[in-house]
Amino acid sequence: MWFYIALSAAFVSGILVVLNKRILSKVDPVILFWSMIVISTTLMAFFALKDGIPNLGIMFFTGALCSTIFYTLSRIMQFRAIKDAPISHIYPIIILSPIITMTLAFLPPLSERPSVIALIGSLVSLVGVYTINVSTAREGLLEPFKILVRSKSASLMLISVIAIGFVSVFDKIAILGTSPKNIIFTLFFENIVIIIGLLPYLLSRRNDVISQISLNRGALLTLGILFTLGNVLGFVSIGGGSVSIATALFRTQVFFALLFSFIFFKDKPKLETIIGSLILILGVVLVKIGL
Repeated sequence: MWFYIALSAAFVSGILVVLNKRILSKVDPVILFWSMIVISTTLMAFFALKDGIPNLGIMFFTGALCSTIFYTLSRIMQFRAIKDAPISHIYPIIILSPIITMTLAFLPPLSERPSVIALIGSLVSLVGVYTINVSTAREGLLEPFKILVRSKSASLMLISVIAIGFVSVFDKIAILGTSPKNIIFTLFFENIVIIIGLLPYLLSRRNDVISQISLNRGALLTLGILFTLGNVLGFVSIGGGSVSIATALFRTQVFFALLFSFIFFKDKPKLETIIGSLILILGVVLVKIGL
């Protein structure tokens, strides 16, 4: 079941990437991130607390606090990067994050050992994701890495990718630190920490915060709802399955973003994009066979 939930999370995330790019021309990246977290926390509060607060161990606090630090850094850096540069120039770098996660998940305390077929499938799907992304850039397969030495935006994206590679592992550790296991409470707690942590910055710019939220409240509410859905699906898949495989499946968000663009905006894909999509689908099938 977690396999399909991870794919659903990727679908929602693919839509968010496109919508976030549009609103970032009107909203500061930190304000956008904080607003979505506040909306998300409000929507999930009942479900997180309806069974009471679970017993929380040292693994929970260690994982949750580390996750919030790395996640906040990653998201703000990513928003700043996609705000200032074409997505196709920098987004292929996301393939590095599942590789980082796979390496970390192999080590204690998680010590995950996915099947060889599932691991191969994950790597194949990442090749597909990269091919889809880079085909739109037209500068060649190595362009996203060459641009690292020329572009501040690409450097920010690289920092984001490295940070997000740690996040899923910390999330899994935090979930394992709850008894009985409570996935939604873990996400809720992490959101609360982020909200409080960013408050000093937002209070120092309270006039901008109020103005930007007021002028874009409809769009922010929509993004917050989608953000909540994507995060909950992502946490459930991580909590119920393999972190390393789930994070690789999350990167199929690129395929879903292209599919969404084709259906609703008639944006016809290039031949290279179709080839990359087929490679990605092959990788996903191998993952499913290997589970």
